[in-house]
Amino acid sequence: MKNLFYLIIAFFSLTLTLNSCEDDGDWDDITGGQFGFTIERDDYFIEKSVGEANQMKYNVVTNYDFASVPMKIKYTSSLNGTLKLGNVNLQPNTEYTLTNKENILTYVGNVAGTHDVKITARNEKGVTKEETFSLKYGISEFTHTFTGGTADIYQADETPYLMKIVPSSGQPNTGYEIKFNSYNGNIKLNGVAVQTGQFYPLPNIDNFTVILATNQVGQGALDYTIKNATVQSSYNIQQTVIARKIVIESMNINALNVLPNSQMSLIGVVKKTPVTANTTIKYKTWISASSNNNTSGIQNTNNAYTSFALGANGAFSINFNALQAGNYTYNIQVQDEYGNESDVKSFNVVVAPEITFVGAMAMNVDFRFVLQFSGVKTYLKDFKRSFKAVAGGSATIIKIEYNITFDHMGQPRNYNFSENVTNGTNTYEVTDANFGTGTLEMAYVVNIPNPPITNLQAKIKATSSTGAVLEQTLTPTYNFTGGL
Repeated sequence: MKNLFYLIIAFFSLTLTLNSCEDDGDWDDITGGQFGFTIERDDYFIEKSVGEANQMKYNVVTNYDFASVPMKIKYTSSLNGTLKLGNVNLQPNTEYTLTNKENILTYVGNVAGTHDVKITARNEKGVTKEETFSLKYGISEFTHTFTGGTADIYQADETPYLMKIVPSSGQPNTGYEIKFNSYNGNIKLNGVAVQTGQFYPLPNIDNFTVILATNQVGQGALDYTIKNATVQSSYNIQQTVIARKIVIESMNINALNVLPNSQMSLIGVVKKTPVTANTTIKYKTWISASSNNNTSGIQNTNNAYTSFALGANGAFSINFNALQAGNYTYNIQVQDEYGNESDVKSFNVVVAPEITFVGAMAMNVDFRFVLQFSGVKTYLKDFKRSFKAVAGGSATIIKIEYNITFDHMGQPRNYNFSENVTNGTNTYEVTDANFGTGTLEMAYVVNIPNPPITNLQAKIKATSSTGAVLEQTLTPTYNFTGGL
């Protein structure tokens, strides 16, 4: 009985604990949940002088599409200081919409001591994350500040930072040097390119400029050191670099049905974002599918990039040749000078002769006989045919002709029939379709050998709108039956 009592108490305790977690939101924190998220952040910060900036990475990693659930942040600080999100000054205990997954926060401490900056993020589903950044500020022989980098930074953009050093009271204002420790890109000091790993003198500490440019997309940083004769301090500038884009705004192929050995062209407009004076791009073309397993049936670059200079307003134009008959999927993609690629544009192209027969051909000729008092009359009643004729390029099929020859009881016979294709067609196809001949009488005989038909042969001839003619010979089957 005592054990049962303890089990009941334990059950209710567990139930209360789980309900408490669900009520206060901890349940999502434990499991992550459909709308859970975490914060990717910096953890280590060097001590700064009062008035200097600390830049802090604050990236949101969600279990869902970040843009689908609005999120807000707010902050408090244990000591006097200011916090900025990008170029927006934040007020303590005030909510602000967080529009980007990747963010850089800038904090400036106004008094000496450890500033505990508490940042709370909460999405509209009620999931909350709290992060505390502990930033040490002290009194130093000099203070270093900079401005700049608040606008969008794209690949290869030169971003200037206006810098300043303020010596503490009674400290010298000469003998300062700067060393750039690491940066994945190009650095200029007062307009002159510099290298990492060596100190450069700063003759004017009131106003000097560092210019950064990188092709690396995403978050990166410049780490640098400033020193004088007695002390040195380390600093960094964090950047979020946006990838440039290249887009095939329009692209048209001159024809989707062409003849072998004919010239083709692709004409369109390619745009870079943001707009740049550099008109150089690369393009590649390739065949991804073909009816004949031939990836060279239409000229292409074999999926290798080729340089191209865009014309006015992004004009793009290339010529190439259709080489061999077949059905092809022809693709084009473009790339900018930073390696960014556009979406693929694809075309289904048919390369065919002016006229061709596709697949098997067949014909069945129907012969009849009728008994008379003194003999037999024989007739060519009709025939059925099956074939497919296809015209290439812009040609159409306008006429089909049939020639049937045979020996009837040893005597040669020759019959011709034709049909005009109304309005022309790119493809003419019939399957076991009857062609009436008008019941042509062949002979009146007294005795009929079995069979009376020998050496039966037929020709089917197609004519295109371009004047091309194609003829094919086949051996039909036949029936010889009584009655009309």
